[in-house]
Amino acid sequence: MSSTVSIEEWIPKTKVGMLVKEGKITSIDQLFEMNLPIREIEIVDALLPNLKHEIVNVNLVQRQTDSP
Repeated sequence: MSSTVSIEEWIPKTKVGMLVKEGKITSIDQLFEMNLPIREIEIVDALLPNLKHEIVNVNLVQRQTDSP
């Protein structure tokens, strides 16, 4: 888990977080179907406990604009 707070100790700050913590939302698909925003990392941690992430490559890009 990316945060230092365990799911059991987590105190939700949003309505979606409360629904996940109470077990009323049990999958990430339910969130997508209801078009609900994910604003707490613990929501993802609770619904996808074995999720792994890896940064492959980061490049800086400058945008070129026409000059008058």
